[in-house]
Amino acid sequence: MTIDVSAVAALAHSPAAAGSAAAPAQVGYGVSLSDIGGFQQSLAGVGARLEAQPVSAPSEAARQLMKPFEHLNGEAEKLALDARTAQSSGAEMSPGEVVLLTVRCSEFMFHCQLTSNIANRTSDGIQQLFRQQS
Repeated sequence: MTIDVSAVAALAHSPAAAGSAAAPAQVGYGVSLSDIGGFQQSLAGVGARLEAQPVSAPSEAARQLMKPFEHLNGEAEKLALDARTAQSSGAEMSPGEVVLLTVRCSEFMFHCQLTSNIANRTSDGIQQLFRQQS
């Protein structure tokens, strides 16, 4: 749903939106005129120009946390490359190649399920820890 923020804010009697011409913005369902009017007033009240701030490099803990997902991405890329290579060669795959590709796909799915299970168990453990401490 695309709307013109300045027009809707003007309808909501926002004095900041009377002279501004904002570009259309994407909003989800359930947004009200007061939400958009409040957002427009907040933007107008900033006064100073908003500048992007540089983001620091991820910590070592964050890099270690993302390592299993990077491994899954590498596996997926290898499988996709092998499948594209087999498709672009034009020749039919031998039964052994089909079985090998199927086994590698099954191994990839196993790794995905294992990683998901570990992430869910970790999340449950952290939630339990917070509940015990509160």
